[in-house]
Amino acid sequence: MFDVKYFFEVAYKLAPAIPITFFLTIVSFIVGGIFGFFLALIRLYKIPVLSTCVIVYISFFRGTPLLVQLFMFYYGIPIYLKYLGIQFDFGSIDAIYYAFVIFSLYASSYLSEIFRSALLAVDKGQTEAALSVGMTYTQALVHIILPQAFMVTLPNLLNFFIMQLKNTSLASVITVPELMGLADIESGRSSRFLEVYFMAALMYWGICVVLESLSSYIEKRLQVFRKSHA
Repeated sequence: MFDVKYFFEVAYKLAPAIPITFFLTIVSFIVGGIFGFFLALIRLYKIPVLSTCVIVYISFFRGTPLLVQLFMFYYGIPIYLKYLGIQFDFGSIDAIYYAFVIFSLYASSYLSEIFRSALLAVDKGQTEAALSVGMTYTQALVHIILPQAFMVTLPNLLNFFIMQLKNTSLASVITVPELMGLADIESGRSSRFLEVYFMAALMYWGICVVLESLSSYIEKRLQVFRKSHA
């Protein structure tokens, strides 16, 4: 039978995992964003050899499930390196560091495409105009192209951030104690699976509703800003 009292008690037990969930989301989003931006530039300017490598990299991380990537990096690669004779205690590395790396790589593949499409959306004529008045290409990129590309891609960045937050629930499979990881521990301890996972679902839902509302507010303010500067 559904235990209402325990259901509300679970919220307090799962709450300590929320900062870890946000920390993993924010770090992977920022690191992935920085890396993804440079990947986008490599593809945009078609740098020989590197451009082909980037295409393969993006295709792999976008075309394989994040769960598979987690298992491959956390379990598969350490075993293979030991097989090659590399003597290192991979078990001494906390699982959250693996999560940081994997989620950042995953984010970079998606964010690079978001950045690339945003950069392509900026009219080339504006770059030519900037160069014609004496700006260097770097100055045109920093002062003309990037600000406009950022305005175009901001809604997509906010949506990806929300998606990445939900993706962090997969980190529980490599024992990271984020929200889903703590829910797994609590459900195993109490055997009250419905109460625990229902509360976890409500907490994810509540966080996403807040973030979606914030995203909607930012988009509306962005539209007002665009109209006022049209």
